[in-house]
Amino acid sequence: MATFRSVVLGQPEIASIVFGYQTGVYEDVRPAFIACEELVEFDASKKLYMCDASLYEAFAPSGGAWAGPKQFRSSEYLLRTDVRDKSLPLHLAIAGGCAHLATRMLQCRPDLASEEAILLAFIKDQLETVEVLLDLRTTLPALTKPVYHARRQLENGYVWRFPVGFLVDLLARNDTNGLCLLARFGTGPDDFEGRQERDADSTISERAMRSAMQRATLANATLALDLFPWFVYPRLLDDVADKGFFSLVRSLHERGVVGSRDAMDKAAANGHLAIVRLLHSQRHEGCTLKAMTAAAINGHLEVVRFLDAHRNEGCTTRAMDEAAANGHLEVVQFLHFNRTEGCTYKALDGAITKGHLDVVRFLLEYRSEGASRNILNQAAGNGHLHVVQYLHDLGSFGCTVAAVDSAIAGGHLDVVQYLFAHRREGCSRDDAVAKALQNGHLQMATYLLSLGYPFPTSAIRWYVSTLRKPEMVDVLRLYIDNGGALDAYCILYACGAHNLPLVQLLHAHPSEFSGANLIEMAIKTKAWDVVAFLLAHSATASVLLQALELELPSSHLELVMQLLERQPELRDDRLLQVALGGGNVEAMRRLLALGIGNPRECLREIAGRREHVSESKLLLPYCMHPTDHLNNVIFLFDLLALLDRHRKTTFRLIAQELSYQEEMASEAFARAPNVAARASTLLEAGEVIDWSLAVVICQRWTTDATASIEQLEKSTALVHDAELQTQLDRLLTAQR
Repeated sequence: MATFRSVVLGQPEIASIVFGYQTGVYEDVRPAFIACEELVEFDASKKLYMCDASLYEAFAPSGGAWAGPKQFRSSEYLLRTDVRDKSLPLHLAIAGGCAHLATRMLQCRPDLASEEAILLAFIKDQLETVEVLLDLRTTLPALTKPVYHARRQLENGYVWRFPVGFLVDLLARNDTNGLCLLARFGTGPDDFEGRQERDADSTISERAMRSAMQRATLANATLALDLFPWFVYPRLLDDVADKGFFSLVRSLHERGVVGSRDAMDKAAANGHLAIVRLLHSQRHEGCTLKAMTAAAINGHLEVVRFLDAHRNEGCTTRAMDEAAANGHLEVVQFLHFNRTEGCTYKALDGAITKGHLDVVRFLLEYRSEGASRNILNQAAGNGHLHVVQYLHDLGSFGCTVAAVDSAIAGGHLDVVQYLFAHRREGCSRDDAVAKALQNGHLQMATYLLSLGYPFPTSAIRWYVSTLRKPEMVDVLRLYIDNGGALDAYCILYACGAHNLPLVQLLHAHPSEFSGANLIEMAIKTKAWDVVAFLLAHSATASVLLQALELELPSSHLELVMQLLERQPELRDDRLLQVALGGGNVEAMRRLLALGIGNPRECLREIAGRREHVSESKLLLPYCMHPTDHLNNVIFLFDLLALLDRHRKTTFRLIAQELSYQEEMASEAFARAPNVAARASTLLEAGEVIDWSLAVVICQRWTTDATASIEQLEKSTALVHDAELQTQLDRLLTAQR
């Protein structure tokens, strides 16, 4: 049936108008405030907020809930670090992108407003919320008031508003909206925390601006310089030239911004010819020999041509050396025919090592620097057969056994076969097969064995990078079939390498590592197919404990539960404790349903802790004895008496359960009718705690001979109702 609540208050636009006439917290935001009060714990010693699993759904029950963190530091949400901050609900709403909810909170609780609210929206990248809060500043001036809870002081005494990396991320965005909002907000150069670096030539704010410019898009860099007159630092022109922003370089030049020789050096290194031309023709800083050197190294031939034609700085031998190593033949040719700096033996070494045959041919034909001794080893090790053939045919390049050894290690079978056929250096015979196997080259190992090379007699040390290869299954099978001794770490590394077929092969062989060790490695490296295999084939109580202690996805949690259902011998009460420690509510639910764990012990640990309300509610029904109701009452009362807990939180948890026990536990009053009468009256009035105390005291006085009068008197002192306390005092003075 339609009601006022469902028809009117169910429509946010109408509800906002209605609630606007309220005093105090509006009805539509009340759940958020209640959720923060009841489901968030604050640890002042750690400056840490800890959240119950149900917080975010309870915070925004009508929609808009988000997957927020289970815990966060005060500084992450710009909250006070010494005490629980009253602004927590507002800042949670802002961080979660609940702009409407944050607005409603500020309308009914303007005392929560501060500049930190807008800063937090910026930092959490909630730009829609930033815009809303900026609009509110005209009617809520407190949003311009800083409170400095989570800000650190800079070297110049100023307190930053934005953390390290904020400006970098803002200028790297693909849109300019963030910068426009930042301009509306109002900011200056000292508002940004820069990285602490040993750079005597720059301030923290200059480093912050420079880091941002080095990551900026052209649109954001241009807009930042238009919006913020202070966005100028000594190396600005150099960095813009480095980025290749021609229009911005021209604009800065026209504004008279000072630069250095680094500008042309960097533009040349990155191939920005238009900027190099502009800087050369319009400015006087010039460049250094780094310009042509770096342009050559990076293969920017047109820049090299321009610098050669129009400037006198020249380059170094590194230009041709590294251009050759990088395979830039045309650059090498230009430098050879047009420049006098020349090169060193490193040019030919680099070209040979990296397999640039055309460069090798050119250098050998036109240059005389030569190469390092036995450089053919490098070509062989890197698999450059065409270079190996060419150098061998020349007859002037030698090698050592390292040529074949490194080719074997690299898996270059064609190179090994060529060297065996055309050269006599050979290889390290005793280690050849071991090198092939260790690096995962099955064909190579088979080939060497066919030539009579010996199988390794000592254990091979395997590496994770090699064990990732699919062919390692056949490599290890060959190794095992030939009597190879498995390294103890082999199966452990295979788990970490995500190689399920290899794990399946090795699983049949003894290992020093337990199933718990293996599943820990697989879970930590997110090798979920390996996890599933280990759960199915290595299940022990310790394996399951390890699995629950680490973070399992729901599909693999289901595997754990299926094992526990099928194999009762795997059920270990510690599993519930582990699931509780990890905040895994779903695992707890499944374990409790299977009768695993000691729910009372677990509840004693967490009752009254606001970050564990969901787990407490889940545990409570399993703590109740089906017939011993008085024992249940005593247990619930003990929970209420726990020290260092929030009694309100505990009471909310147990109130309904305590009331349920009233009739069942009434026999405790059989010998104390006066106490019973007063206790019943108090129960009807909602005084459950006093009623519970009366039940426990009467029961212990009647049936527990070990309970001393002094102990019972201490319990009586906790009773708030004076009349009930008097009745209990009389009871305790009577003869048992």
